[in-house]
Amino acid sequence: MAKVKRSEYIKLSRTLIKKLYDETCFGKGSLYVENLKRGVPNEYVDKVQIVLEALVKQSICGRKKKEHGWKYYLNMGRIDKIRQILKEK
Repeated sequence: MAKVKRSEYIKLSRTLIKKLYDETCFGKGSLYVENLKRGVPNEYVDKVQIVLEALVKQSICGRKKKEHGWKYYLNMGRIDKIRQILKEK
């Protein structure tokens, strides 16, 4: 797998969290990885999975196994951290 720099991680995590937040993916709603990769620049597409796994480890995001693969959603217990990430520039 590709190595993710810290600056790339910050940009990608903010982008992915914003996309999940805008789609109101809080447990009941969720998005597949393929849909999260849309809109991400081509040089970062292979790093999306790595960043999502890191967000799951931090319990900012959650994932659930579905028929066509993994679906990701935001953890409502960490909504304060999610809003803090979205406010950062």
